[in-house]
Amino acid sequence: MLFSDNFHGMGMQMTSKGTGIYYKPGIEWRKNTQILADIGAYFTKHRQSVNSFGLINGNSSIYLDLSAVLKQELFKTLIGGVFKPIIIIQGGSIADLSTISKINNLGNWRTKYAFGTGIQFYNGRILNELLFKFNKNNLVDDGSIAFQLAMYWK
Repeated sequence: MLFSDNFHGMGMQMTSKGTGIYYKPGIEWRKNTQILADIGAYFTKHRQSVNSFGLINGNSSIYLDLSAVLKQELFKTLIGGVFKPIIIIQGGSIADLSTISKINNLGNWRTKYAFGTGIQFYNGRILNELLFKFNKNNLVDDGSIAFQLAMYWK
């Protein structure tokens, strides 16, 4: 096959540390395997704390998140007529936007990886995906469980 099936998607990810919004372009690599890119922003809000001087608000941060994702569908047919289980492996980089400057500074980038499982199902012509995954990067936290909702279309 000379040209692949390209598709586009949008996703939202929630963890205990913050929320991410992603654009998810991808290609159909094999019959039940897709390669995707996660390009987006991850927003954190540090918690408030109280001491003898009063209430202290933590700083929020915005991170640029760039990753590649390998998604494998586990079965060739839908389960229960609607759902198809999937697994993902993800790797890439994340950087705090405040460390990126205009003059010869590419920022403070750190590697990240994730793996997880979920289900996908169709709602009309839109492919929906619900994932639970383990995220690991040293810039934001030491590891967290994320819930991700994504939608794809051609």
